[in-house]
Amino acid sequence: MFESVDLKFCDSNFAALNWVGENQPDLIVIDDRQFNFDSDPLIGKLLKLPHCADTAVLVTVDSERISDHARTSHTGVIDFIRQPLNYPELLQRLRILSSLIENRCQSLSGNDRYPLTLDNSRVDSNRSFLDQCYEKDTLMRLAKAGEYRDEVTGAHVARIGLFSRQIATAIGLDELQCDVIEQAAPLHDIGKIGIPDRILQKAGKFTDQEREHMKSHTIIGHEILKESPSKYLQMGAEIALSHHEKFDGSGYPFGLKGEDIPLSARIVAVADVFDALTSVRPYKNAWSVEKALDYMKHHRGSHFDPDCVNAFVENSYKNVSL
Repeated sequence: MFESVDLKFCDSNFAALNWVGENQPDLIVIDDRQFNFDSDPLIGKLLKLPHCADTAVLVTVDSERISDHARTSHTGVIDFIRQPLNYPELLQRLRILSSLIENRCQSLSGNDRYPLTLDNSRVDSNRSFLDQCYEKDTLMRLAKAGEYRDEVTGAHVARIGLFSRQIATAIGLDELQCDVIEQAAPLHDIGKIGIPDRILQKAGKFTDQEREHMKSHTIIGHEILKESPSKYLQMGAEIALSHHEKFDGSGYPFGLKGEDIPLSARIVAVADVFDALTSVRPYKNAWSVEKALDYMKHHRGSHFDPDCVNAFVENSYKNVSL
């Protein structure tokens, strides 16, 4: 997504105004701390430039001041990000803004970047797109909530989505399907919200009773998500219920086998297990990538869909940093 991004850093108001005055940025990012927590004058001047009236502005602000900014800052500010920066959150916001900018540019006719008219259908289309962007942001936050008590990082949540998307792309799913599975995959363990801490955070082996209780997170997650009209949450419910099913029928909760397991769950099963194996957990050290890949390949056709494993090994894991 960010392969061809050109960046320009400016260390003063004058430098920023001078450069933007002669160029057409798609996105302006301002660190409020560099302006003694008062970047509004600069934002106002930038947005008064004729060619910047529709330019997206993102402001990074001190956590304690974000509510003040939300109330008083210019309407041209499209989003705020708290300092200190959280990389997974920053990446997710930039993905949303990148999509928004791309959508805006594609909506303009030919090479003309300045629409002369604005009709109701255009307004409705952009409103729908914005709603979708914020829905995706909400999904990521919901996924983090599901993992919060499990000592799992936000990076894990993001990686599951990215791994799943790349597997989906490699096996030939269309762009819409890939987008939906990327957003839905991080919800796979949302049902852990309903598991007691004494089980969820246990460092040793589970008793038989604890193991059965832990398995119930699949049912709980499905119950949480299943009634939503959102296509993301509908797929999230499907994934939450079935991502622990195994290709040979030995998984849970229903012992589904082969293609009876939803494809979305077969994809996420590969992404989730690989990331779990290569991550440090309270009960285990991280495996090497090579050892984890050997495990995945050894269990294709038994635990995992062979096509999903092959797609992952050949195309996916190399493209997402662990």
